[in-house]
Amino acid sequence: MNPHFQQGIEYFYERRFMEAMRHFALALSDNPQDKEARIGAILCDMASSNEEQAMALFEYYLLTKQNGAQDCEDVMEEIINSVEENSDKIAHLFNRKDLEARINAENGIKYEDFMALIESRGSFKEAFEDIMFSTKVIISKKEDFVDFLAKLIDNGFIEMSLNYLESAVTLFPNDEQLLSLIKKVQK
Repeated sequence: MNPHFQQGIEYFYERRFMEAMRHFALALSDNPQDKEARIGAILCDMASSNEEQAMALFEYYLLTKQNGAQDCEDVMEEIINSVEENSDKIAHLFNRKDLEARINAENGIKYEDFMALIESRGSFKEAFEDIMFSTKVIISKKEDFVDFLAKLIDNGFIEMSLNYLESAVTLFPNDEQLLSLIKKVQK
């Protein structure tokens, strides 16, 4: 194993991503075809915007590699590309400038307005059933999203909540709130 790559791993685990990036770059300068160093560098870059996600992917990569999986570098690059693409889409969805346009274009209501509807109807289930086929609930904060998922679960919309949870866990793999909701669904 390239000593620069090994040093990069150590710095990565210490969450010293700039130093790790430098060592992965040195490993790449020694061997431009080094897929391990390339993945390390990409994950260092990812850590600047989502440290937990980068750490989880890095640990997954190293465990997969240790277990002798073939082509794990190619699989990791696909996973990283997918995560980055989904993260970009989510970031775009939460962009305040686009929120009003999305609400109008998609026949949606803000989560705050949906909560007011629940209050007036007196029941989450009734309010949600009234709008679920005709109106989208536009959520712009993670806390509101978690609250919405909890309400779906509490009101028997298990399958729908699982679909949302699967997507959310890929973006926030170590989020305790989401993991507790998954456990709640499993009960």
